[in-house]
Amino acid sequence: MNATQKCHECIYNQIKNTLQLFPHQEEQKILQQTSLLLRQSPSCPPPKIAYPIYKNLAKITKKEDIYAPIKESCIKKAYEITQELRKKLQQYTQTNLLEESIKIAALGNVIDYGSQTQFSFDNFDSKLDFAIFDLPNFQERLQNTSTLLYLADNAGENLFDAILIENLKKLYPSLNILYLTRGKPIINDLTFKDITENPLCTPIAQFCTPIDSTMQTPGFLYEDAPQHIQQLFNQADLILAKGMGNFECLESHKKDNLFFLFKIKCQVVSDFLKIPLGKMIFKQNKA
Repeated sequence: MNATQKCHECIYNQIKNTLQLFPHQEEQKILQQTSLLLRQSPSCPPPKIAYPIYKNLAKITKKEDIYAPIKESCIKKAYEITQELRKKLQQYTQTNLLEESIKIAALGNVIDYGSQTQFSFDNFDSKLDFAIFDLPNFQERLQNTSTLLYLADNAGENLFDAILIENLKKLYPSLNILYLTRGKPIINDLTFKDITENPLCTPIAQFCTPIDSTMQTPGFLYEDAPQHIQQLFNQADLILAKGMGNFECLESHKKDNLFFLFKIKCQVVSDFLKIPLGKMIFKQNKA
């Protein structure tokens, strides 16, 4: 889906919010250049527009990973929450283990500093309200799946993903799971460095193969991906894309084996899907 004027306003406000979190003496210059880059942006998904704007922010502030301390904090807090969720999950049988694990992974998508809604662990809401929950189609696909490509989203969210990934391996021991992360820092998105160097994140490698997408956009842009990553996408039997950014980039790729899992966090996506803001989505991307 292509960005609208509301998307431009949202990205501009993201930068303003970032500068409130991390004040900088060049604030006016950054905001002026953000406005210019937005005016010059082509018709494309919002994550593609965000890339040069955050690259410019990193250049001026000389901070490649400006959200590093927030990502570290999110990972620590997510670890605490998921330890409790793991205990609760022990009560479920194999019959509903997959469903509950998907819901836990969806819960992790509440973590986001790059959306219209202001996120804080202080008002973290564990209640989920799904408008679409395509579980039967996902389960049917899993029966004949050798390789699952899992597109990661935000730092901290990966701890929730890990629960789903571990239980997928429990239910489907021969399943090969590839966990695709961002190549370089952008907003609070999970990078390959985060998941391979942070000791709270590294255990996931027991159940899947973390892969560096080499990409920096806050969403998977197939057309901009290197050839070997495009091949992974093309050859995967099943694809699970987490987060609204991945939805914005991939919704035009109508593939029966592509599923989205995210919370609707902005009015543009809400209007596009004709589903209220705040609802959760687990959706097969069939034509």
